[in-house]
Amino acid sequence: MTIPVIDLFAGPGGLGEGFSRSCAADFRIAISIEKDGMAHETLRLRAAHRELRRNPKTNQRVWELWDSLVEASPWNTLFSSLHCCENDLIREACQHAEHEAHQLTLGPDNRSEVSREIRKRLEPYMDKGKLPNNAVLIGGPPCQAYSVVGRSRNKGTKKYVAEQDHRHFLYEEYLHVIAEFRPAVFVMENVKGILSSRVGDGRIFQRIMADLKRPG
Repeated sequence: MTIPVIDLFAGPGGLGEGFSRSCAADFRIAISIEKDGMAHETLRLRAAHRELRRNPKTNQRVWELWDSLVEASPWNTLFSSLHCCENDLIREACQHAEHEAHQLTLGPDNRSEVSREIRKRLEPYMDKGKLPNNAVLIGGPPCQAYSVVGRSRNKGTKKYVAEQDHRHFLYEEYLHVIAEFRPAVFVMENVKGILSSRVGDGRIFQRIMADLKRPG
């Protein structure tokens, strides 16, 4: 059975790559979401590479063409070069990657758009319109507000107020996805500093744990 994976704050896709390479189960990245342009480029390339690897029609000649384009193309035009090449399999893999990897900013302002895109990508896994009961939610919210180094920098910023730093609360985007899509498993990766990071009178980790018990 294929297990769809939702990857939020995906970065360049390291966590998702680990799931997709697992031999324990057939994990399939349904959608990955990242706001950074460079990281998103990597997401698209890895998504296309995975799709090409899964295709039984992909032979040595296809990989040789892929490798030649990777070597000849500048980073900022690499995906376009692959997308426009003469090989149908590579083009189709790139088209799949465009649907899988999304460049979006996660936050309160665009939750409806994020939900719409996630639902669209989960449709192939639905049974008579019902959400899959085996989906996995993964990802790691930005760690700058939690890490020891980040907190040290914040202390040097005049008028910095932790309670007003929205990065402390981006984990709430997970809560909304959990509440709406009810994944079977949820994995949130972050830095060690999250255990000692404080907002107001309490530790942010304790707040996160409490909120996860009642996501919606």
